[in-house]
Amino acid sequence: MTMTVSNMPTLLLSLIAVLPALASSSAPAGLTYRQTVVVQVGVSNLDKAVTFYRDVLEFKVTERREDLKFAHIATSVPGLEIGLSEGSSLSGTGAAVINFGVADVAAARTVLESRGVKFTGPTQVIPGKVALAGFTDPDGNRLRLAGPPPPQ
Repeated sequence: MTMTVSNMPTLLLSLIAVLPALASSSAPAGLTYRQTVVVQVGVSNLDKAVTFYRDVLEFKVTERREDLKFAHIATSVPGLEIGLSEGSSLSGTGAAVINFGVADVAAARTVLESRGVKFTGPTQVIPGKVALAGFTDPDGNRLRLAGPPPPQ
């Protein structure tokens, strides 16, 4: 598979799904995977981005490097981190979306709205599959709450 911005979410989810198996399988000599994935996100203002991910989304800052204008953010998903990089030359079409799995999309949306998050539209429900509520971080990076659909 050729990696493009349009297939990055699928590729990332595939990597997250197989990562534990790769770490525990017999990999070729010298090739050992750690059970972590870091999603790199370019931001225009590191302070503003750190405040959003820490205070609004309740993630933990595990490292901050002023000399590199970079911060590591631990999510509530074991092994999944976000790397915030100010002034990054990363660019793309905006097709990549980071989905954060939550137990109850409606409840999580209410909490984030009370913290000033503006959602991009109504919660999308795919019956029997998933509920999705999209929003952006202060730099316009696309984020989404994903969880079980409401009972019918």
